[in-house]
Amino acid sequence: MNRDLLLKQLKIYEDQFQYFMGIEKFPVYELQTKEASKSTADYRGFEVAASASYQPEIKRHTLLVSTNLTLSKYLIFHEFTHILDSEMYVKGDKMRYAGLFGFTEYHASQVELVQLLGANTIEEVPLFSMKTNINVLAGEKSVYQYVDEKYRHAIGLFSRTDFPADVDTLKSAIGVLYNYFGLRSICEEYSIDYKENINNEAFLNYIPSQLFCTLNSLMHGWLDEEKIELSIKVCINIIYPLIKEFKLA
Repeated sequence: MNRDLLLKQLKIYEDQFQYFMGIEKFPVYELQTKEASKSTADYRGFEVAASASYQPEIKRHTLLVSTNLTLSKYLIFHEFTHILDSEMYVKGDKMRYAGLFGFTEYHASQVELVQLLGANTIEEVPLFSMKTNINVLAGEKSVYQYVDEKYRHAIGLFSRTDFPADVDTLKSAIGVLYNYFGLRSICEEYSIDYKENINNEAFLNYIPSQLFCTLNSLMHGWLDEEKIELSIKVCINIIYPLIKEFKLA
């Protein structure tokens, strides 16, 4: 997709996101593009269709989009949520931005699944069955398949023999875990037949059990500001000791 068409489609999604989230204005962001690589996905265990980043010191949001992949609405809503969360909660503080990482991955996955379920706004989430089919980048899947695959992906990343190879790999694995928690929270609240399959051994190899219990207990439902503040502290306490232990910085 060329840049002009990409900008036009993003503007349509931006207007739809504002209505969906009930906000009057969306933050200004800079668009960057790339091509997704299968070799990167094979080597690192992940590749992204789009990603959002923020530079707190200059208050600059950047949206990076892979031009050789479908510009799916749910993926862009996911990334727009990162931009919105950073604008609202970082407050110009680089450490807060690092700690917000967990919550915003959780929240973005909540928004993503609600959009995939066909809700008109974030306030109008329909009841659904885990057998309900949704259309995602990889094709049509049941909600159960989609959530289960996210959980298995997180387990797979934490279980790689080279984990954590670097900071990006560490953040991606932890991010996918928070993504799963976000999807889980929507299923817990709105699915008529959700049951969680629990297998946390891979995570407990790297996250102390007490800290993981705090994390697992916190990540349910729509987080208010008090819980968001707690989530920032928990995320920092997960990430930074691992960076230090594996000498990733």
